[in-house]
Amino acid sequence: MKLKLFLALILAQITNIITSENDLNENEMWIEQKLDHFNDSDTRTWNMRYLSISSFFKPGGPIIINVNAEWSIAVNSPLCGHYYELIEMFNAYAFQTEHRYYGKSRPVENLRAENLEYLSLKQALADLAHFIRHQKATIPAIANSKVILIGCSYAGSMVTYFRKDYPELIDGGWAAGAALTYTLDYADAMVSAGISLRKIGGDNCYDCVEYFSKTYLKHKKSQDAVYTELNAQNLTEHLDNVDEIIATHVQHRNITTMQSICKNITSIQHNDIHGFGKLLELLYSKIPKVGSKTDLDFAEEHVYRQYFYQTCSEFGNFFTTSSQHQPFGNKAPFSSVIAECKTLFGPKYTIDYISSKVDEINNKYGGREPQVDHIYFTKSQDDPWRWTGIIDECATIIPGIGHCHELRARKTNDSPELMAARQKGFDLIREWINGNGTSRETLTKC
Repeated sequence: MKLKLFLALILAQITNIITSENDLNENEMWIEQKLDHFNDSDTRTWNMRYLSISSFFKPGGPIIINVNAEWSIAVNSPLCGHYYELIEMFNAYAFQTEHRYYGKSRPVENLRAENLEYLSLKQALADLAHFIRHQKATIPAIANSKVILIGCSYAGSMVTYFRKDYPELIDGGWAAGAALTYTLDYADAMVSAGISLRKIGGDNCYDCVEYFSKTYLKHKKSQDAVYTELNAQNLTEHLDNVDEIIATHVQHRNITTMQSICKNITSIQHNDIHGFGKLLELLYSKIPKVGSKTDLDFAEEHVYRQYFYQTCSEFGNFFTTSSQHQPFGNKAPFSSVIAECKTLFGPKYTIDYISSKVDEINNKYGGREPQVDHIYFTKSQDDPWRWTGIIDECATIIPGIGHCHELRARKTNDSPELMAARQKGFDLIREWINGNGTSRETLTKC
């Protein structure tokens, strides 16, 4: 199983494709990209998929691009509800871009280690730059349009870095839940998940998760009758991944749903580890599947291998249980997690090599203080990724929501804080489209 937190929300786009009541005419299209943008002698190309909507566009309107990252783009996805509202509000010419190596955007034949060389942030940003230049050059009506980018999670990081690398091609951007600082052992993710459990469900919720997690590890270590019975019921798979299952729900569910999950957790008797395993089985069934990191063939819904490669080759931030200040026991120590990089991708992926790549991206982009303007940063208060994002002073922190929920469609029961955060985004985008800028995000480089 071994899903990862950073994949759980975004893969939901695959399983939540809907048909809009209003025909958006969201068309699937393709654009030729270079395999290696930084080698003039390499003439190999491939076709990148994107989606296009022109039905709301009026002359003088902006280009709004919903940047996708480690997932397959989906027509009329409910997770992109805010994007659809924005393009109608601003009479925009709209696009959704698909990241190389994900979905149907496949630059190489398969995912063998030797074919992953061109899967990188640098190449993906260059794809986006070529995409914008191409659209402006081939669609006369948008040749002089302002460009606004929107992105969630890793895509939010891309929006931020695109403003630094290609400032002439972007007039403003919204980065939701964006990771901007990188380390090797990101044990704070599980610490944060535990803090949220205690905050949302009380000490009893945290203590129950800790009790069952550590109890299971004892049974597993001794290979006793209880472990044998759990294995016979196919529950060990879920108990082995208790940290990722619980933390994924902490990351992506709103406060009401998490309160309900904690109520279910605390209702289980302490002698009923089977009941806890069955609850984990239910929670796991609600998480989109992302494939395996050993998958060598492309499949639209399988993205785990690709993103794990990016983790090993650039980003780090390995989610581990190496801290004692989290409720899952030490089931995923850092040494075992990082060792998988060498096993899967080759001998050069030593801890020193990975550390050098992590330092490289931090040094290039500035970590939590990227010194970039015209980007609106939003973060969920209880999101484990919050602590990898921009410093809180430069972001709008939204309580009670899951990772990137601010980019979903508006609802009548949205909290005042969520409504205010979205309104601030509207106002900033309007200023950037009009060529103005009086906000802190415009005047101060965070």
